[in-house]
Amino acid sequence: MSSKADSRPCAYCRKVPMVAAFKPFCSEGCRARDLNAWLSDRYVLPANAQDDELSDTSPLDNGDEAG
Repeated sequence: MSSKADSRPCAYCRKVPMVAAFKPFCSEGCRARDLNAWLSDRYVLPANAQDDELSDTSPLDNGDEAG
């Protein structure tokens, strides 16, 4: 692997080129901003309002009592 710039865009700001030393980011700044976004809960997975992880039944339950 070479330490030259990669042709893929930065994972945070989408600038090209991504720099191998900060892979997959273009700079230390983008790396820090991405980490801050994770720590600040800005990245979330969408959830369906009907999905309740505390319910008695799971979508995987099919009613049989195999054991």
